[in-house]
Amino acid sequence: MKKLFIIITLFILAQSVTAQQNALRHIADSIYAEGEMLYRSEWASGHGTQIFTSRFGEKKLLSGGYFSYETPKGLTTIFFSKNEDPVALATVKFDYGLDSSKYSIDTTTRKLTEDEKGFYTIRSKAAQAVLGDTLFKFYEHTSLNLVPIVKNEAKRVYVITAQTLQDEVLLGNDYLIIFDKDDNIIKETKLHNNLIPLGTGGKDPIKASSHQHLGKTSPFITATDICAFKLWRAKTTWVISFVVSAGYVSAWHFRDEFLEILTQDQWQKIMKNQ
Repeated sequence: MKKLFIIITLFILAQSVTAQQNALRHIADSIYAEGEMLYRSEWASGHGTQIFTSRFGEKKLLSGGYFSYETPKGLTTIFFSKNEDPVALATVKFDYGLDSSKYSIDTTTRKLTEDEKGFYTIRSKAAQAVLGDTLFKFYEHTSLNLVPIVKNEAKRVYVITAQTLQDEVLLGNDYLIIFDKDDNIIKETKLHNNLIPLGTGGKDPIKASSHQHLGKTSPFITATDICAFKLWRAKTTWVISFVVSAGYVSAWHFRDEFLEILTQDQWQKIMKNQ
């Protein structure tokens, strides 16, 4: 009877560990997917802006902003006018190969499509919130990018601190604004407690970077972290980056773009065996 009890106990513990690992894998996959989507949007916006500015600088002065979105064929970046009823001044399109040399640009002024009006509406309301709410912080020599995302009827806008200096990668000072189906803001979340500048290594290569998530910050790596890592990978010599919280360690592997989330207990066991 005693042996049977031990066997049952070990089986239950094993099942519990497996369930925990499966749950963490599901969380990691979800964060990775969101980070990928955010990265594609920022990639298209960044390259679209470079193309529009270099080729049509004068028309760029008429623009009130931009946003990017996905279609079945690829990525589209819209530059809209400054008036209250904006029109599209230029449309830049990329395919999913993410090759910045392969694009099309149309500078014919046109009305926004219904879907584009939806992106514009939540982006505009997010911009008003950023300017009017003390939750949002501004740092010297930086700006805030607004990234509207609409997927499966869920509407949200990420607010990300724009990269400026060449010798560092900026994480943090990022936010998530959630909208309801009628485009009303229902939640504003600060994703990191502050702005986190990480050195890229310069002449002394750095193989690993890390930062902490404390307080109300998510115990896991954020989609904005992954977006930044992918956007600025070429600037760094990093092989891995860790996000450490009280209960977990998230590890982003740059080479194969793999996200791993471990409990602190699992992490401590790995470190003891190093």
